[in-house]
Amino acid sequence: MNDVASERVIVMNPNVVRFAVSCAIIAASALSASAQADDKSKLGVDGFTQEVAPFLSQYCIRCHGETKPKADLSLHQLTGDLTKKADIETWKSVLDQLEIREMPPEDAKQPKLNERAKLVLQIKAMLKRAGETINDGKWRTPSKGNWVDHDTLFSTKTTTENGTQARLWRVTGQAYEEFMSQKNLQYKLGIRDYGPQKIRSPWNFMPQRDFNDYASSHRIGEAEVEYHMRNATTLAQAMVKRFANNRPSPGYADWIKEINDVLKAGDAATPEQARAVTPAAFKSILGREPSAKELERYTGFLEKNLKPLGAEKAVEHFLIALLFQPELTYRIEIPADGASRQILSPYALSRALAFTLTDRNPDANLAKAVSEGKLATREDVRLQVVRILGDAKLEKPRILRFFQEYFGHHAAEAVFKDEVTLKASGIGEKNAWHPNYFISDADRLIEWVLASDKNVLQELLTTSKTFTLTMDPKSRDKQGEGTRNNRNTNKPFQKPEQTVLDIYEVSMKSRLDWTDERPFEMPAAHRMGMLTHPSWLIAQSGNFDNHAIHRGRWIREKLLGGRIPDVPITVNAMLPDEPHKTLRDRMRVTREEYCWKCHQQMDPLGMPFEQFDHFGRYRTAEQIMDKTATADPKNQNKDGSPRQTKYTSAKLDTTGAVERTGIPKLDGPVQDPFELIRKLAASEHVQQVFVRHVFRYFLGRNETLEDGPTLVAAHRAYVDNGGSMNALIASLLTSDAFLYRNSDAKTKR
Repeated sequence: MNDVASERVIVMNPNVVRFAVSCAIIAASALSASAQADDKSKLGVDGFTQEVAPFLSQYCIRCHGETKPKADLSLHQLTGDLTKKADIETWKSVLDQLEIREMPPEDAKQPKLNERAKLVLQIKAMLKRAGETINDGKWRTPSKGNWVDHDTLFSTKTTTENGTQARLWRVTGQAYEEFMSQKNLQYKLGIRDYGPQKIRSPWNFMPQRDFNDYASSHRIGEAEVEYHMRNATTLAQAMVKRFANNRPSPGYADWIKEINDVLKAGDAATPEQARAVTPAAFKSILGREPSAKELERYTGFLEKNLKPLGAEKAVEHFLIALLFQPELTYRIEIPADGASRQILSPYALSRALAFTLTDRNPDANLAKAVSEGKLATREDVRLQVVRILGDAKLEKPRILRFFQEYFGHHAAEAVFKDEVTLKASGIGEKNAWHPNYFISDADRLIEWVLASDKNVLQELLTTSKTFTLTMDPKSRDKQGEGTRNNRNTNKPFQKPEQTVLDIYEVSMKSRLDWTDERPFEMPAAHRMGMLTHPSWLIAQSGNFDNHAIHRGRWIREKLLGGRIPDVPITVNAMLPDEPHKTLRDRMRVTREEYCWKCHQQMDPLGMPFEQFDHFGRYRTAEQIMDKTATADPKNQNKDGSPRQTKYTSAKLDTTGAVERTGIPKLDGPVQDPFELIRKLAASEHVQQVFVRHVFRYFLGRNETLEDGPTLVAAHRAYVDNGGSMNALIASLLTSDAFLYRNSDAKTKR
């Protein structure tokens, strides 16, 4: 926090605001430190002899011994005495290979899961004794979720009582803005809810390949504190101005009379009047009663400032202090009274449910359940979850946002297409290309599938339907006359709209044929679900080409639960610049021995989607540069450069394969993307992997081995209810993992 902001906090409230800010930051840091603390290994120094040496002898020395060791890595002389730098680096390499399960290789004898886990712990203990730092926190990042063994998770053999580690989970930017907007409406403050006057969140998520909102990923720093200070000041000043009126305006949704009494009395306000402000403000603004300590501190702060600052400034500072309560910026999920494992308090549960589904503070029904003591048991929570999910009028944006982040189709907007590419593709000028149309249509399709709530994943993977031209008219009006504004006319479609219809291969005679109330049928032989929807295909492409590797990686991680190591920094991850060759030809470099180790998990899954170009259009041939025609003297400028690039068609190869899953029904070659999708959509394994991703999103963390029973129950709820997303979510939100917090939980894999 800079000097000006620091001074302001201290002047405003040396005991409350400073306490509130430090409470949020220090508590977050403490929890983070606790979560990332290394286990104190109980393994002794002689663990090398008892655990490590036998493991190396049984699984490693055959390939990494004294004679011709593979990868020039010899392990036969390693000991538990880590005094040499070279030995330390070797042990780090061994640890890394064990953790990512690259060693022993798949075709070699495999250790049992507990053998591998014990060895990992022992090597870490050895490295720690040598003074090396071990970063266990990397396994809590979203990209490491699949590294928990799938078969063990769904074996139902684990019986340990599970829960989630005590934590502070920063609220989303949407939830923060919803709170500020709700207070603006509640007290009729007149703050503009749009444009530069809108109160915006101090933080926003950057798009990434994995889920954005993990409890362990985000903390509030100095910049966010200062930004929140400005927002709190804006809100508090507007509230003081409104509450200073002699009486509430007609139609007031709420009115804090106790604040009005103090403002009217000024520095002559009585202790009774000042004391009445705190409980009234807490109840009206935060929706809860203050604790005894809060009552004493906030009341004392208000009384202390009344005479030197005047009533209006004293109340303003009081309100700012109140708006710095950590619960405005964090979901506080900590067992009470130092308990090692405890169900969340009713108040914390109400917030957890509300933020998980609605990105808003608890609604009236949740607040009532808390006040009446009806949110204390699993069944109480189930009733509220079913109510919220079943209320069509109650917006639940987090469910749609899960699918947006899961499929990643919103990234289509950021995929650059230049004028040259557009003209070469036949689309034409820049203003004819607006991928936002496809993104909006995909969102609407997801909502439509969710509304029926039957076989949700399978339907999203296999449907040939799409909504079209559903983009919000306010957004479209920036690009021209919107379809929605002209649905009852016979005006022709504009170029961007016609481009969308052409890519979908949907024909309409006039705007009178258009509707956003039902989906349109795309050619069934050309489309099958979200993985052939233009929005997903465009998101997994570049300016010139498809990203077959990215598409394959998405399938391997999001549907098959595979583990893809990060690209080594020593690798130049570029395909040859050979525009006269097909993408499959240029991807020959990934089949080199060093690369194929990882690419064999991605490329065969991504190549079938060469059935579509990087605009999401169905095709039967690939367009490549015609070297001869481009180099023709008739096509040369005076300086010898080609006047224009000439193109020709190459035969399309859409074959691929599902490999290395260990599931006979899944593994095998495929002729095209449709055969691949049908295989995936019919797989129970794919369903289970999907459940794992739903768990991560709604629980805000990776699954651990102890979460196995929760995942099994959630998958069973999904299947038994006909592929119901609501049933799946309800199962997760009534599980121990959601309800209970452990103060001493350890993150395991």
